[in-house]
Amino acid sequence: MNALDKFDLNILRLLQQDATFSNAQLSERVNLSPSQCHRRVKRLEQEGFIHHYVALLDHRKLGISVHAVVIIKVRDVSREAKETFKRQIQHYDLVTECWAIAGDKDVMLKIVAPSLEVYSDFLSEQILSMPNVASAESYLLLDNMKYTTEVPIQP
Repeated sequence: MNALDKFDLNILRLLQQDATFSNAQLSERVNLSPSQCHRRVKRLEQEGFIHHYVALLDHRKLGISVHAVVIIKVRDVSREAKETFKRQIQHYDLVTECWAIAGDKDVMLKIVAPSLEVYSDFLSEQILSMPNVASAESYLLLDNMKYTTEVPIQP
């Protein structure tokens, strides 16, 4: 893997702001030729710095009005139990993030749903019924004060 230089860092910064930038648009902003930008982007993809491109959707326009965080205490913290939990949680589309956490709890889920009823049913019928879930605390997210997918990059 090659070290990242200021051009690579600028390209990464720009692409995470707008992944639709063409090589010509990138070249204007980073002062390289379009072909150099193309080669660098391909290398950044191959080396895993860029692992995929996505469109960020407006949840409200899609009818997703409930955002929640669920903090879970599990019964069994063994590696096997953790892997089983990871496999199970992959099947739930309403779970957008799942993190192992440090502290007196074990897992944090970010869940989205179109209504409180759907969220409540999902929580009780799917999450709380998982065999390894000992307890869960649910927090409804009310007002988004900051949201970004950007990683801070200083070129």
